[in-house]
Amino acid sequence: MKINKIFLFAAMALMGAGFVSCSDDDDFEPGKPAGSNNVYFVDEADQALDLTASSFTITVGRSDASGSLSVPLNQVQVSSVFSVPASVEFAAGETEKVVTIGMSADAEPFTDYTLRLAIPEEYTNPYIQQDNVPEMNIRVHKEDYKDYAVVEYYDDFWYEEAWDDVIQYSATLDLYRIAPFEAGYWMYMKIKEGESITICDNTGKEYTGATATGLYHSTYGYISATWDKTSGFSGYVADEDTYYILYKWTVSAGSFGSYYNTIKFKNKL
Repeated sequence: MKINKIFLFAAMALMGAGFVSCSDDDDFEPGKPAGSNNVYFVDEADQALDLTASSFTITVGRSDASGSLSVPLNQVQVSSVFSVPASVEFAAGETEKVVTIGMSADAEPFTDYTLRLAIPEEYTNPYIQQDNVPEMNIRVHKEDYKDYAVVEYYDDFWYEEAWDDVIQYSATLDLYRIAPFEAGYWMYMKIKEGESITICDNTGKEYTGATATGLYHSTYGYISATWDKTSGFSGYVADEDTYYILYKWTVSAGSFGSYYNTIKFKNKL
């Protein structure tokens, strides 16, 4: 359900309550009327910044660009590492405005920080159906993952084929990651090149728990992969210059069994 629909239903409920009850309470104050500007956040994408970054941007939009407009930014939940402008300043004719958010050097690497901002109600229009929302709730962190190499990735479970992919590396964590199935569904690993491979969590610790893959079975739902460290070989095969990882593939109803994924480095970037 879109958030604007929630506002609409809430407003209808309040109106209904007013019709069926009476009160002499002189302290009653009606809610602020909805605005006609319909200001909103264009997207709610989480942000992954470079370790040296000191700022990032968000975009605020509006439906009516006939005149200039100053819109306050309410800070609902904002970590102390952020510095947020008090308002968004639209010039006449501007439908979107890029806003710069500062991020201090106190932000710890690989730590998520919450940024939750809201457009005041009088600058929104909750009575129309739309995909854009007047509240932003994202996580922001710093990291130093860089594209490291093109690899040949082979999956013996879902696709049963090989393809070229890009593996990334963090020098801070000495950790590799790859998202072979769906963007953002990372699989983390320590690799001693030409020697061994160890599956890890996102902090670099050895991990034998379930990892979300983004793969979806039409009957059984989302599929996770768990490093099957004990049932078979996982490691480096020198004759093939290939790293083998034995994963157990599971859904909520049970397991499909254990099948291999392999990684072969082709060229470094």
